[in-house]
Order: sequence, then structure tokens, then C-alpha cells
Amino acid sequence: MEAVLIPAYEPEAQLIGLVKELTEAGFAVVVVDDGSGPAYQKIFDKVRQDACVIAHQNNRGKGAALKTGMAYIKDSMPQIKHFITCDADGQHRVEDVIRVRQQLLAGHKFVLTMRTMRRDIPLRSQVGNVLSRVVYALLTKRYLSDNQSGLRGFHCSYIKWMLRVQRDNYDYEMNVLYYAAKKGISIHTIPIDAIYIDNNQSSHFQPVKDTVRIYRSLFGLAKGLFVGYFVAQLCILCANLMFGTQHIILAISVAGALAYIAGLITDGFVFRNTRCYDQLTQLIHQIIAYIMYTLGVLLAVYACPWLPLWFAFNFVFLLCIPIRYWLYKFTFIALRTQE
Repeated sequence: MEAVLIPAYEPEAQLIGLVKELTEAGFAVVVVDDGSGPAYQKIFDKVRQDACVIAHQNNRGKGAALKTGMAYIKDSMPQIKHFITCDADGQHRVEDVIRVRQQLLAGHKFVLTMRTMRRDIPLRSQVGNVLSRVVYALLTKRYLSDNQSGLRGFHCSYIKWMLRVQRDNYDYEMNVLYYAAKKGISIHTIPIDAIYIDNNQSSHFQPVKDTVRIYRSLFGLAKGLFVGYFVAQLCILCANLMFGTQHIILAISVAGALAYIAGLITDGFVFRNTRCYDQLTQLIHQIIAYIMYTLGVLLAVYACPWLPLWFAFNFVFLLCIPIRYWLYKFTFIALRTQE
């Protein structure tokens, strides 16, 4: 049997019907009441007729509720091999939850649903989705056309490292994807229709506050990339002062090697509680990137001999950002076509 984990904070009555349908579909349902308060106990009392309800005394955030539910599944439901996370606000259809279960039973250990973006989707959701997929692709070297959907499926063997993922609010779900990228975990994606009831008014997501929190957390996890970038900048600047445009290949190669080592050391501190090192993939990406930078800088310097090496490197670096993003997107589309 598979479990469905639903974090709920001040839910509407539609949660009762959702839980009943999931139970009838053969799921074991675990609902975490994230400090909703006495006014919502009637709803949770009815939910208890079909599901296990775990309650937080105070509101601790969606990520904390997910961790509480996962810990319960791990410790109290040993018969469960897979679990699916689902939102309580009616955005996810039971049919799509069943589709996620089918993919898990087919052998996929991490299933991520991707919502089909229509014109009637709230503007804040459209803007947030575009921004998050660009940032995620550039930081992880993976492209996901939607990385904010709460409907996801996992093998229970992943619970151990998922409980160690940082943050307890909406930023937790994005951090899980970042950890998965660092661990080299394959993410299987399936499309679903986006459902927004009453323009998504029931959602407790605060566009400005929670978006800032998500990206602050994500950039915090990506410290290794930024440390590596500044190490590369320092190396290129020193080479520029010492050699000018001579020895470009050597300068960029040394900068790349030192940047990679610095980033690896920084990641060791950031992910010290979780083994998150897909080193071979990271190394290959780093080599490809610096070959691309080297060729670009060579072209820029020989086309403009008066151009300083440091300026040429940064110009090519900035130019390669959109190129790399579209490369990740093209690779994703190509892989999806082959499935």
C-alpha cells in the first residue's frame, strides 16, 4: 500500500472529501494539522474517520508538517514503500495522485508533477514559476519546467535524507529538489493540469514574503557556486595583472580547478549532515563550462586585442548564462521526447 501525506493549515471543508476519495482509491492517508486551531477541529474530526491525523500545537510551516508526516510514516508504517505528498487546498485531483502511484510502482523513486500553465492561471503563479525554473536551472544545472508543484511521489528510502533537508516553510520543497540535484537523484516528471480554485484564494502562500524566503534559502544552499565564482574572479584578475592576455588557457584552467575545489569544500560544510556529492557530474559540468569560457575568451581577446582578460572573462561568463539555461531546457525536452 502507498501513503498520501497531506500538510494542512486552516483547511476548507473540501479536505474531507479529498481524504475520503483517496482512502477509497486504496491509499493510507496521513494528515498533519499544522496548528490550525480550535476553529478547524470539526473538519479534522471528520477527516479522522478516514485518515490518521497528527497535530502540531502551533503553526510551524509546510516543511515542518511534511517532516512530521514523513517521520510518522517511517517509524509507524513499516508496510508503506512509497508515499505521495498532496496539498490540502484542492489543487490536486485524485486521478493525478493515482498516476503518481503508477509511476512509483513502475520503478521510479522520485516523481515530480509538472503543471500545464494556462492563460487563466493567476499572474503571481506564472511569474513565480518562470523565475523559479530559471534560478533552479542555473544553480543545479538541471531544467524543470515546473518545480513548485506540491504533488510529488517518493520511495520511502528517501525519508532519511529528506528529514535532514534544511528549512521548515515553503522553501523546504525547493530545497528537496536542490538536495536531489546534489545527490544525483533522477527525477521522473509527469504533466498534470493546474487547478486554481477561486483564483487560489485558499492558499496560505504569501507571494513576497515566501518567495524571498525560498530564494534566500536556495542561494544559501548554493554557497559553493558563489564561492567558486569569486575564487575564479580572483584568479583571473591576478592573471590579468601578471600576464595580460598571455597564457589565457592556463589562467582559465587554473581558475576553474581552484573554483571547483573551493566550491566542493564549501559544499562539504553546507551539506555536512547529508551525503550530497555527485562529484563526477559536477566535475564534468565544470570542465565543459570552462572549455566554453576559454573558447569564448580567446575569441573575444583576439577579436579585440585591447580587451583586458578579466573583462573578457566576465563578458563571456554573463553571455553564457542564457546559453546554459537554454541548453538545460533543450536537453530536458530532448530527454522527455525519448521517454
